[in-house]
Amino acid sequence: MARKNKVQNTRKYLRLRFLRVILATIGFALLPFILLMVIQGLSGGNVPYSINASDYIKDNMDDVDVSKIIANNGSAAIVDENLNVRYLGGNTFFDNEVLDEAEWTEFLCSTGEASRYEYSVAYHGKVGGAGDYANDSAAGDEYWLVIRVPKAVTFDITILFNKEAPDYKSTSTIFRAIFGVYILALIIFVAFYSKKSAAELRAMEKLKIEEEEKRMLLVSELSHDLKTPLASVQGYSEMLLKGVDDEDKKQDYLKIIHDNSVRADSILQALFTYSKLGSSGYDPKLEEVDICEFTRLIVAEYISRFEEEGFKYEIDIPEDEIKVKMNTELFRRVYDNLFENSMKYNKPGTKIGISVAEGGDEVCIRIYDNGVGIPEENRDKIFTPFYRIDVERSKDKGGSGLGLAIVKRIVELHDGEIELESRDGKGCGYKVKLRRI
Repeated sequence: MARKNKVQNTRKYLRLRFLRVILATIGFALLPFILLMVIQGLSGGNVPYSINASDYIKDNMDDVDVSKIIANNGSAAIVDENLNVRYLGGNTFFDNEVLDEAEWTEFLCSTGEASRYEYSVAYHGKVGGAGDYANDSAAGDEYWLVIRVPKAVTFDITILFNKEAPDYKSTSTIFRAIFGVYILALIIFVAFYSKKSAAELRAMEKLKIEEEEKRMLLVSELSHDLKTPLASVQGYSEMLLKGVDDEDKKQDYLKIIHDNSVRADSILQALFTYSKLGSSGYDPKLEEVDICEFTRLIVAEYISRFEEEGFKYEIDIPEDEIKVKMNTELFRRVYDNLFENSMKYNKPGTKIGISVAEGGDEVCIRIYDNGVGIPEENRDKIFTPFYRIDVERSKDKGGSGLGLAIVKRIVELHDGEIELESRDGKGCGYKVKLRRI
């Protein structure tokens, strides 16, 4: 992939990773509270009797039967109209046997608070009360029935266990098992994420080092390639400044200065293009193009050159329309560079060919020749920036060594692939694959 895609994918990955961590942290933080709520709900459903005080109200307080409550470790008390307390069984839960209005009011207000017990209060009297504690009656005693039952588990930030509850053992066992699983899952998550993050950070650091090494290599190669033409420009310009009487020599020196200036400029322009194509903010602005028609137009421009320079050619482009996403100005450089290389490194009489073929959801473009070919030991380096196989083979010594590297980046910007074809030593061939639409 192109450097742009690598950077974009890395940023996208880090954003998704951060989002996943945040969601996972929130999920793990909320999970125990959700589990506790479920446990509390389940524990309430296991009680084999009613804890609603109004179900036990009678006209006469002496007839109240709360034996089921008492048998299950519950407690019950009657508070009469004078606020005298009489326990029907179980543990006491009032500090005094006679309450004042403040104590009674405070107790009624606290029954809804989280604790190890659940309370239910019902009123019976000749005058109807109001709210949850009301139970109108036309006759009988006037009193309040208070029932208290132990809860197996209470959820209110803190966890309170009560061994008095009949389902304490089963509920606490379920709670401990679920909480243990949660802790284990949390440990596994932290260990797995830490290990994976460490590996990814090492990979990113390795990629960073590789990118830095590539950058340094580019600087080194650029300095090396510019050294020769700039040295020539400097040397011959100094000779001209000292004065040259021979007009022919003066013209030769000026031509050398000009040619080396052009070469230096070519190298810098190629480097600029290579860097621009690999920058993270570069947008190739692709549009729908008929690759067959586009290729025919390019080939038509080269046919006259092939004939003038003595090259043979063969063309295989289908008449059908095949659409791809392409920046034609950029992709033209792919054709130009590959055709120019074939003519630069081969003798007249060499056959240069181009074909376009579709296969499934891809389009395959092949540009090849039957010339000198590329040595096996050089085949895996030809797309490396500033790498030149053998400048002595070239009829043009002014190459930048960036041509094929630029071609590769252009193809990758089109979400495509390029590879060197194996032709058994009979020339050189390149295969470009693009996604069709």
